Amino acid sequence: MNIERDCPVCHGRSHVPFADERIDLERVSTLTYASRKPPEFMCLRLVRCSTCDLVYAPTPPPEDFLHASYAGADFDSGPEALAAARTYATALGPHVRELAGRNAAVDVGAGSGPLLPWLQDQGFASVIGIEPSTAAIQAAPPAVRSLLREGMFSASMLQGEITSLVCSFMTLEHLHDPGEFVGTAHGLLESGGAIAVVVHNWRAPLNRMLGLRSPIIDVEHMQLFSPKSLRELLERAGFERVVLSPIRNAYPLRYWLRLTPLPDRAKKLVLAALERFGLADRCFSMNVGNMLAVGIKP
Repeated sequence: MNIERDCPVCHGRSHVPFADERIDLERVSTLTYASRKPPEFMCLRLVRCSTCDLVYAPTPPPEDFLHASYAGADFDSGPEALAAARTYATALGPHVRELAGRNAAVDVGAGSGPLLPWLQDQGFASVIGIEPSTAAIQAAPPAVRSLLREGMFSASMLQGEITSLVCSFMTLEHLHDPGEFVGTAHGLLESGGAIAVVVHNWRAPLNRMLGLRSPIIDVEHMQLFSPKSLRELLERAGFERVVLSPIRNAYPLRYWLRLTPLPDRAKKLVLAALERFGLADRCFSMNVGNMLAVGIKP
């Protein structure tokens, strides 16, 4: 019998139903735990915490299963990863410019490392990407691959580093214990250092409108944040001056189409039309309900 976990943000035990489990084992593949995959519209049983507003899976898979799944996941989203990195750099830039320290900058869940060259340009003494997927690391350019460390984020992976910035984009949803993650980041950062995370906002209008057909409803996601629960997560770990802001993602139209809940046949017809008129690779930016949070270690 599975024992339900407490809310992984506030540790409350009072919750209300959010979604029933929907898993089709025949649809599980090596892309199921990969970044930016086509939506599968599968999910674990989800509840909403009555205290902090976090939506979470009360009975997630064991941690060793998740580690193995991410380590063995495929990687097929190089152009989209570059587009995402440009979005994150734009959103993160003003906060990085205010940082006093320029020791190590760490990107957790770095994928093929598209953000790492930008972090190098910001003048950090060392830049490190942490990524569990072997396939993602192998897809990195040689100059970036040497900056990537394979594995799940832990303090031991950064032993000896003085850290000024820990950033992580679209990763907190995938972790068994996001509180442990931000607590570890807080312990690693120097005084005045910053944590920066981007997550899905389940309270955003588009996600509320799509409901269970939103691409954020995914079997990979152990939890989904709202502004209230994300702020609570960072403040409980000891971060101060927490600032939340929405971000606008920019992706090629073919990728936006990939995320829609349209039937596959309709997607193929629309994609053919986009390609015919030379629009498939044109980038288009919009607010789809993602948010950036930055907190400072006192």
